[in-house]
Amino acid sequence: MRRAKSDLTKVEYSLKPLPLAEIVCRGENRWTEKQLRALAAKFVLEGMPHLSVNFVDGEYELLSGERAYFAMRFAGVKTVLCKVYRFTGEDAEIFAIAERVKEGLPAMEEAYLMGRLVKEYGLTQDVVAAMVGKSRPAVANTLRLLTLSPEVVGLIESERLSAGHARSLVRMPKDKQYAFALSVIENGYTVRDTEKAAQAFLGEEKARKSKKSGDREALKALVERLRSAFKTKVVLIGNEEKGKIVLEYYSEDDLYRMEELLEKIEN
Repeated sequence: MRRAKSDLTKVEYSLKPLPLAEIVCRGENRWTEKQLRALAAKFVLEGMPHLSVNFVDGEYELLSGERAYFAMRFAGVKTVLCKVYRFTGEDAEIFAIAERVKEGLPAMEEAYLMGRLVKEYGLTQDVVAAMVGKSRPAVANTLRLLTLSPEVVGLIESERLSAGHARSLVRMPKDKQYAFALSVIENGYTVRDTEKAAQAFLGEEKARKSKKSGDREALKALVERLRSAFKTKVVLIGNEEKGKIVLEYYSEDDLYRMEELLEKIEN
């Protein structure tokens, strides 16, 4: 069931100072001491950000801002101003995912999270766009990364290929994407260069398929001509480059008739 466009796009909350020790964080610290120290120093210069928490069953559960939370713990912060929500059911999970997308993530991680909102929770792309503060086309372009071959996804995740470059490969057959991506990397193509190369490739593919289709039609026409000329069943095995043609006969008279027809052709 798809959610209405207004769902979770405008949610009320209250601001409340909370002891950091009372905030429950389900996630794990994925950051190094150096990263946490740098973020803590940024807080000193720019001020402490708000954390978003959900008040449920008497607990304040962290919804978003895990990195900031661990940096505050590292810096010894005792109290932080929080946006306190009161979600029930899966709404807390949906809101938390949307808030994570807003934090600015690597391209594929962002795509995976948006994909969860669409597939797992049934949100429309319009609702996802409203929740994460992006345009509908931007959400659609991000979700297209999920249609790429696993090998190309690996290149994006390892930061060898940018999301901008990768989006140019979406319309290609999956079995061609990886080789094309490697060529893009080796040649140092810009995103625009990649788009042009992809368009040229797709044009060649279309022309090749059109030629094959025409060749198949020509073969079918040849088989019909042979059937008409020899008055028997004709079977073609192969393609326009290689194969064999089988003329079937069902009696001795059939063989004599074909022989007479062949003599006429030879003369």
